[in-house]
Amino acid sequence: MNVDKLLLLTATQTTEQGVLLIEPTGIVGWCNETVARTFGYTRERMLGLNIRSLFTPEDVQAGVPDFELSVASHSTDMQDDRWMLRADGSRFWAAGSTTALRSESGELLGFGKILRDASDVKEQLETLRNRSEALLRADEHKNIFLSTLSHELRNPLAPLVNALQLITLSAPDNSALQYPIKLIERQVGFIRRLVDDLLDVTRISTGKIELQLQPTDIREILVRAIESTRPIIAQKNHRLQQHMLAAPIFVNADKERLEQVFVNLLQNAAKYTPSGGNIDVRANMEKTEAIMHVADNGIGIPKEMQPRIFQLFTQVADTTHRSEGLGIGLSLVKNLVELHGGSVQVRSEGPGTGSEFTVRLPLVRPRA
Repeated sequence: MNVDKLLLLTATQTTEQGVLLIEPTGIVGWCNETVARTFGYTRERMLGLNIRSLFTPEDVQAGVPDFELSVASHSTDMQDDRWMLRADGSRFWAAGSTTALRSESGELLGFGKILRDASDVKEQLETLRNRSEALLRADEHKNIFLSTLSHELRNPLAPLVNALQLITLSAPDNSALQYPIKLIERQVGFIRRLVDDLLDVTRISTGKIELQLQPTDIREILVRAIESTRPIIAQKNHRLQQHMLAAPIFVNADKERLEQVFVNLLQNAAKYTPSGGNIDVRANMEKTEAIMHVADNGIGIPKEMQPRIFQLFTQVADTTHRSEGLGIGLSLVKNLVELHGGSVQVRSEGPGTGSEFTVRLPLVRPRA
């Protein structure tokens, strides 16, 4: 096999890769038809050109052509993806490398430059970068909007709560007012929770939330979360079962924030389970993790929705159950758990089969 002949045929006949052989002085000594066509020259016209004429004026001014050959001569090869200049003055994005060619004795004979027109790839990368920047700007604007909206909604809540208390105090025995008062209380409480969740989501997104971490028995947090959600559980006649390890399960926790996590999960279990359903809360530990489960036999979650159930504004669509809220609770749960160094997963066999949320947190050794 004549390797030299095959190599020459490869360099001559390839239609993808442009090949240049450059003298030590920077003059083009040989090239294939592909590279001549890429630069917009005839092959005869390209021979004898100084490679500086193939570089953009700003690169020539910065000394890039000489730098490229210098680096290649002192190393194996020089990767050089950059804009280059065609004969008509237009530019293309060239991807390739320059290699120093030496004799067996180490004498520098010249350079081999292999490149291809990768303008299409460059344009795709630029498009993706522009889209990414646009998404980042949109996300920033969304956070600003949500933060502003949350504060604007919170302002009128305080006078509404005060006015409701005044009405309650002024008519304690008026049975006709008790139903509308209770109705307003529930709706104001619901709006307040939505606003608080929105505020927390924007604080987490902008890195403005700070956790007050300390070793805490997770069982205590679960008990408080269960007590907070007793009213809605009782209202829907659910049966709540607790299975907790007898020994303490210590995690490094911000008590209020982790309670918020489990209150959210328990409220969802209560809301999305038909009356008279079952809710199961379990707490255990395995090796280095505390593992908590909140399970129900409610409406379940379709398989295709489970990968995005923790995304902001995602809600389970169900014709038999009216969705409440904005779909921010589970996003908040995921963010708060991850801020604690943990993770949360969901499991459901599909609609009508119930759901199980599993929270994992790293165990810690309590201080003496």
